[in-house]
Formats: sequence, C-alpha cells, structure tokens
Amino acid sequence: MNMLDLTTLRKGSTQRFSSWDVSGRNGDAWSIPARSSRVLADIKGPGVINHIWMTQGRSYRECLIKITWDDAPQPSVLCPLGDFFGLGHGMVNSYQSLLFTASTWANNQFNEGCALNSYAAMPFRKRAVIELVNDTDAVHSQYFYVDYERVSARDLDKRGYFHAEFRRACPFLGWAPEMLVNTPPTNVPNTGREAWKQNYVILETKGRGHYLGCNLSVTNIQGSWWGEGDDMIWVDGYKWPPDLHGTGSEDYLNQAWGMQPNAFLRNGSSLHENNTGGYQTSYVHHIDNPVRFTKDIKVTIEHGHANHLGNEMSSVAYWYAEKPTRVVDVPPVAKRLRVPKVNDEWVIPEEMRWTGKPVVIDQAVLKQARADYAELFKTRISERYSDFIEAGWMVSELFQAKDIAKVPYRGMNDKVGWVKVPRQMNHLIQVHGVRGGDGLVYLARKVRVAKAGKWNLHVGHDGGARVFVDRKPVGCTPGTINPAPHTRTTAPVSLAAGEHEIVVVLDRSGGMGWGAFVSFELPAGCDYSDRKVKFPEPV
Repeated sequence: MNMLDLTTLRKGSTQRFSSWDVSGRNGDAWSIPARSSRVLADIKGPGVINHIWMTQGRSYRECLIKITWDDAPQPSVLCPLGDFFGLGHGMVNSYQSLLFTASTWANNQFNEGCALNSYAAMPFRKRAVIELVNDTDAVHSQYFYVDYERVSARDLDKRGYFHAEFRRACPFLGWAPEMLVNTPPTNVPNTGREAWKQNYVILETKGRGHYLGCNLSVTNIQGSWWGEGDDMIWVDGYKWPPDLHGTGSEDYLNQAWGMQPNAFLRNGSSLHENNTGGYQTSYVHHIDNPVRFTKDIKVTIEHGHANHLGNEMSSVAYWYAEKPTRVVDVPPVAKRLRVPKVNDEWVIPEEMRWTGKPVVIDQAVLKQARADYAELFKTRISERYSDFIEAGWMVSELFQAKDIAKVPYRGMNDKVGWVKVPRQMNHLIQVHGVRGGDGLVYLARKVRVAKAGKWNLHVGHDGGARVFVDRKPVGCTPGTINPAPHTRTTAPVSLAAGEHEIVVVLDRSGGMGWGAFVSFELPAGCDYSDRKVKFPEPV
C-alpha cells in the first residue's frame, strides 16, 4: 500500500452489515439453524467489500462461506470457513498476512474461538450476497462484520471479481506412499501430459483474470518431508514445459529447507506441523506477481517428487476474474473433516475418503523403483536384521548445537522435556514434526533382552549423530547425508539379559536431523537357533 493514498479525499459512502442486536441488547450473534444457510449481507452495487470479520467457536470445516456477485447463477466463493481465512483442518491459530489474519487465545487447537479477517478487495457492479452455510446438525452461532464502500461505476472500470474455491484429496493416491522422500528410487521423471493430468490441482478455470495465490493444507500421514513436489502452472493451454515450473513446494511457498514456523505478509505458515502433531497449512499470495491469463489457467503441484506420496491434501485458490465464474463444489461435510489420530496413528475412515484417480507411472519404472527401495531398506527382508524399532520413542527439548562428538549423555531419567514421538508409516523415527529448529535433540527408549548376546546396533540418520547404550557412548558419525540411509552409525554391543536404554543424539543444524532408523543385526558368524531371543525387543 502507498501510504500517501490514505491522504486522498474521495467521494464515497462507507457502510456495514453486521450481526448486532437490533433490540439494543447484547445478543449480537446470529443463529443459523442446523443444515441451513442464512444471508449475512445483501448489498446493492456498485461497491467494494474491503473487510470481512467473523468469529465463532467451532465448525471451521463444517460451515461454508458463500459469495455470489451480480445475480450470477452460481457462487464465485465457496469454501469451508476456516480454510477461506487461511486456517485448514478445522484448527485455529493466530497469524498475519496482508490479505488474511486470525487471532485466538487457543493457538493450534480445534474448535475454539477465533477472530477471522479478510482484507481482500472485492468489487461488484450490481449486487453482492454473502451467505453462511451451516452443514452441522446443531444451531451455529455467528458474529460478523461486512464493511463495504459504495462507489461510482467508473471506479470499477477494469476491476475483476474476487474468487475462491476449495479442493481436497483425502488421501492423494500417489504411486509409492510408503517410500521416503528424496530416496533414490523416488527420483523418476514426471513430465509432459502425465504431469498435467496427475499433479494435485489447486486451480483450473476458464476466462480472463489473474491468479492471486493459495493456501495449501497437508496432513502429514507419512511423516517425512511432504513438500518435495514442484509447482507447475499452465497459462492459456497445455504446453511443455509449463509457463511456470518450480523447484519444490517450500520454494513455491517462498521458503527453503522445509517450512519454518512463521507467517509473513505474502507467505508463510498459519499452522505448522511442529506445533500441531502433523497438521500443516501454508500460503503464498502473489500480491506483486499475479499470474495473468486470458483464456484459462491450471495451477498444480506435485505431492512428493513425481507424485509418489499419499498424504491428505486440501487447498484454497484465490483469483480475480473478468466475469463471475462458477467455482468447484466442495465435498460433502463428512468428506472435508480433518483426518483424526487414533492411538497416535492416522486413520482415514471410509466415509471421509475423497480421492481422485490413482497416479500411474510406467510399470517397468515402478517395478525397478520398488526393487531398489527394498534393497535400500533390506533390513526388512533379511533374517540377519531385526525389524526397525520405530514406535515408542521419546524426544527431548532442543539444545544448542555443538560438536556432536562431545555432546553429553542425557537419558530418560533426566528432565529434558521428553515428549512421545508419533509413529509414522515409513520406519523413520520422525522428529521434524515434533521438535523444529536448529540444535540437538535426544531420542530415547528401552529394549528388553531375554538372553545375553552380541549384536550390531544400526542407526541411520541424515545429520550428525552420537549413540549411547546404557549411558555409555558406542558410536558417533558427524556430517550430513541426504537422504538418510537405513544405517550410518554401526556399534557392536554386548547386552546382558534385562532392560537396556538406547539414546540417539541428532544434530538438526542446517535443515538436517529429521529423524533416525534403528535396528539390530546378527554379527558375522553368529546365529541364535531360538528365534524368540534372536533380537532385543522394544519394551
């Protein structure tokens, strides 16, 4: 904004629709009956809506905001309430961007009170109708302001109509959701018509206008990095390469080395997985660089490189169009709710599934990728190796980074802010979504040995790591490697019958230290005939 514009005196009339109690009492919320809608504002044009404020205590995914311009036969805005204002998953959090803000006492919680604001300019010529759709089985209580300005028709010359639409894939049907991001087997080509057809679609619309950006929500079911996919935007028809081709999801969202827990005027995260147990909402608004189109536009992004991942994804696209344009229908209410966790496991109930077509790649490429992945993680198929010990780990608070070879022991009896690491589906003890930032974190858990023996303890990691068993250092490997192999630090251990503590210190500096793989191997020449005591078992 040019601050000098605030000094310009113009003709106009500033007005408001709100939920105020017309009796003069303090019952300022409007009640919207179950399974019904109510018009919040019906404004005669020409005019510009320049601010919408709403607050409520629940139903951020169940309720919809619906806006129709100039008596069009269909709405040009149709989104779940929270998602429209930049907050996915039905979760609330305080954040600020240039177009949208939110403020709450209950950060990173579901169904709590939150103030929602939109400052996007929304011009209209004849009429603007804003509705709130209540898709719940209970009465919904809504407070609101709709601030607008009456203007002359000349003031709206060449002004576009504001649009917003919601899309979802629950889950996205990637071709290898079990494969860790950035492992070599996932590095297959995704080009041409296959990318056009199979990328996650953020926006696809016809007409003339410009794309203003989006918010993107992910439920990180797999648990590794969800954002390796490239953005690809086609303007006015298909061609290869597309008009705009990016280098990674965080790059399109104007960050790097993953998403950091911050919110800026044009980009950032309104919800960060480090603070929410795996729920993420990030946004990018093209305030200074809108993507202009004259016939049509298709905005897409890969989910994982070449679309191999299988997390839940949802999005809201924002754009201005020359004419009021139909937006896509939202999924039924049961199919747009957040993905729940049950006993620390992600569960997508059948009634929530809302999927498109599965991603298909060349069968020979797929066969080779699966064979390469099995070889990469051969501990799963060799009798000489245990299963990965992937559940039941605790992670400490973040400590200041230092030489990994000199870090002291800290164990489960030390008061260092231990919290449980949720189990993921990829065998990785994933700490990235639990403890963010640069520094050192400690992973700890106990194993039980039924019969004394000798084993090789394997720890795979991408950043530097130091390993302790029963308070004693047994291995250390500094430096970085990407992606993390299944084994990088190997330590021969002799364990008596009973319980033993394993501690792994991870260096998270420079965007590394996402997690660890832990397994045991029988040493060369050693074999136990009693399979029940072959390996140490998790306690």
